[in-house]
Amino acid sequence: MSPSSRLGPLSHAHVLERIRHCAATVTRYPLDILTAEAQLEDELGIDSVKLAEIAAVVAREFGLAVERLPRGAKARTLSSIAEQVVLLLSEAAPAPVAAPVAPSIPKPVAVAAPVAPPVAGAPADLDARVRGVFARVTRYPEELLTPEADLEDELGIDSVKLAEVLAVLAKELGLELGPRPSRRLRTLSAVTEEIRSRQGPGVPTPSPVVSLPVAVRSPLPFEGKVALVTGSGKGIGKVIAQRLASAGATVVVNSFHSREEGERTAQEIIAAGGKALHVWGSVAQEEHLERLFTTISERLGGLDFLVCNASNGMIGPFDRIAPRDWDKAFRTCVTGTYECAMRARPLMARRGGGVIVTMSTSMSQRYMYDLGCQGVVKAGVESLTRYLAAELAPEGIRTNCVSAGPVHGELLGMFPNAAGRVTRWESATPGGQLCTAEDVADVTELLLGPKTQRVNGAVWVVDGGLSATVDGLLPEGRPQANGHDVRALSALDS
Repeated sequence: MSPSSRLGPLSHAHVLERIRHCAATVTRYPLDILTAEAQLEDELGIDSVKLAEIAAVVAREFGLAVERLPRGAKARTLSSIAEQVVLLLSEAAPAPVAAPVAPSIPKPVAVAAPVAPPVAGAPADLDARVRGVFARVTRYPEELLTPEADLEDELGIDSVKLAEVLAVLAKELGLELGPRPSRRLRTLSAVTEEIRSRQGPGVPTPSPVVSLPVAVRSPLPFEGKVALVTGSGKGIGKVIAQRLASAGATVVVNSFHSREEGERTAQEIIAAGGKALHVWGSVAQEEHLERLFTTISERLGGLDFLVCNASNGMIGPFDRIAPRDWDKAFRTCVTGTYECAMRARPLMARRGGGVIVTMSTSMSQRYMYDLGCQGVVKAGVESLTRYLAAELAPEGIRTNCVSAGPVHGELLGMFPNAAGRVTRWESATPGGQLCTAEDVADVTELLLGPKTQRVNGAVWVVDGGLSATVDGLLPEGRPQANGHDVRALSALDS
């Protein structure tokens, strides 16, 4: 019998609170986002795989069989999961014993470790500042970050994450990154000691600096620029983010459904010597956008480039598109692009101007079977691009659009009969080759750079010439809708 069962039925509020903590453990989302009625998929970007992980943790927490927990429509909110858990516990619980004691919500417990005294000669607040940066970058509670806890073995902070922490510390303390330490920094205490040795004895900790340190070398094309690429956890967005970082820009990687991929993309950029940070959120949700652009303003001081790559749109027969599909696609692709541009406007204006690149599909002006939802909505993105170009030009902001055709990668696998379609598309493309994400990044980089400073309100098609043909866009015999596989692209995953 589980501990929860021995204690008798639990209140919905108490069960909900424990489930919120379970969800936070799995997703690493802040608790204030994990509200009772938030839609797990549509608002929080928790897909079926991640939901299964949450269910497994909840099952262990309450001593239940995971297969008895709600699935699908019954698990759209944390409140609905809590209702089912309360029901299951009440079925299994015996008569309550006298004076039941409500179990406390489990909290992470740090591994016991001796607390080291402050490093001699270091500023009084240096330990706290180092610990604060570690907590902010890793999102660990500060009580876990004891001075002598082993960063890798006890806290799971690998070399990539440590490099990210050190980069932030160097920026905030006004230090040169310089060569890596000759010894491995295993603890926070060792990191503090390393910082003290670079500052020298008696040197006070400087105030946080705003600008990033620039090495003595020939500047890269986008040196000193700040770029936001929405939907850059994977796919085309990831390639664009990596490209801009390699050209010297500080890149804000943004992802929603693909949160872990977004964090990994930022880490890979930093490991390659670039500058990046990851900010989770959906461009279709106002409160997420507010947090995203506030972070950019406070941490980076402004914005130079905005690439609106976040996308959503069902792939499937036209008569299977539901009102909910239209709403999600329009809110992400059109409303989300507009809201990002409006929030980027003042951040770019304070830096003397900027460049916005929106993303479309070349099938917005052509017909492609199974692409009706995205094709129609992306036509709206292209129209919005022209309006943004006219509205924002007085403030020195250019807006253009990259209209990509089928691109080799994960996205093509979403189409029914993907292998057969790719073969037909290749045969219909002049030259016989579909585009790659690198091809799209090439054009995006060009539109962001100074060589296209007189290009504004344009839609540049990147599809190898496929949209100039008809063969390959129409289906080979239209199948019955109820025999077709209907799939959906998720927001921020393109």
